[in-house]
Amino acid sequence: MNFGIKRFLHALLIALTICLMLPVPGLAGPSICGAPFDTNATSSDGFCWNATTFGGFNYPVNKHKDFVASENWWGERLQYVDKDGQDELGVNNPGNHVIGEGELLYSTRQFSNKYDLVSDLGLTASTIPPELGGMFYYKLPWFGKPYVTVENDASQLANIVITQGSSDKKVLKSGDVWDLGKGYSLTVNQVDVEGDKVWFSLSKNGEELESGIVNANGTVENQIFTATADFGDGTDQLYFITYVDSVFMSATDSFAVFKYTWLIDKDDILIIKNGDEYQGFEVIETSKDGIVLENSKCITLNLDKDKKNYFTDSWYFQTSDKGKGSTSPEGYIIYPATDVVVEDKNATVPIANSTEETNITSESNESENVSADHRTAPSSGTAGMEDKESHPEEAAEGSSTKLPGFGIISGIIGVMMCLALRRKS
Repeated sequence: MNFGIKRFLHALLIALTICLMLPVPGLAGPSICGAPFDTNATSSDGFCWNATTFGGFNYPVNKHKDFVASENWWGERLQYVDKDGQDELGVNNPGNHVIGEGELLYSTRQFSNKYDLVSDLGLTASTIPPELGGMFYYKLPWFGKPYVTVENDASQLANIVITQGSSDKKVLKSGDVWDLGKGYSLTVNQVDVEGDKVWFSLSKNGEELESGIVNANGTVENQIFTATADFGDGTDQLYFITYVDSVFMSATDSFAVFKYTWLIDKDDILIIKNGDEYQGFEVIETSKDGIVLENSKCITLNLDKDKKNYFTDSWYFQTSDKGKGSTSPEGYIIYPATDVVVEDKNATVPIANSTEETNITSESNESENVSADHRTAPSSGTAGMEDKESHPEEAAEGSSTKLPGFGIISGIIGVMMCLALRRKS
């Protein structure tokens, strides 16, 4: 086959792949479904979902046994509870499709997490730096998203800005600014390789919050930096941790390596009180360990397999048609679900690589461990790929030898053909 035709077909195939991944107006995206129950085969107290039976809930797999424990369980639960013994959901009345006010309970309980710094460095209660205040902190899943509890109190929730995982590290040179997210940034002011020290500052929206000089060659207590502030109902609460693993020098610059960075947003604290309403639920019980809410309005289910019966902003009940899938002509199948979105994380990469960057993520969950390397301000001193980015003329010159103009034209033609087909459909 002619080489030019091969290039044309290759470019056309890529264009078609990308077009098929683009969302089509009017078509629903994929969804995450919970375990289905037959109303004719399930007792009224059997309609219960946890993090292992509904993907809309936050689920740290390492906590599995505690999340599914029959007593003192952690995480989120959604359960139907009959209150009046009339028109109950389940086998005694399989055709009932009304969930009365206060009969759908959403419960969530906090769970402990050991700091990655403590785990990786093998610290114990006797060797942990006192600045950490302990080996553990606590998280609470709240409508599918994990929060850090302030003062280990489930009724005070702080957004997680960043948690560097055990394998993550950040290499910065003097003058670099690390965008941590939510307006926070870490600036390296100076790196002293001879003295094994680094001077850096933590800021939010351009205003400096903390500044410190850390020795990278010493005890853990010397290499760690922490920051506290008054927020929520507490004073001197820990909100920032970072660890300077090492400093080193290249041919032209001095660098510092940061690990185990942990930051919560001290300026955005959610205080939960009895009587508050969230996403169609009313808070009926708050404690240090957890929160219980109930639906504030009656939920009438539309028994249509294509109908989404929303009971929060993003969660809904899906059912079969009446009598379909059930062991009774009056019964039906019911399960919770949530939509997911398909997003292209890097729309500016070359076409040949763009399919690798497409990812499916849940609307209701947020990643716990985020490596923020991709959010750092560009550095002119780094090598490899970043050198090419700082010299676009060299990159363009190199790419022209690999991709003839005909290939570009054929790619454009392919995209145009695909879009025309999509408009027609």
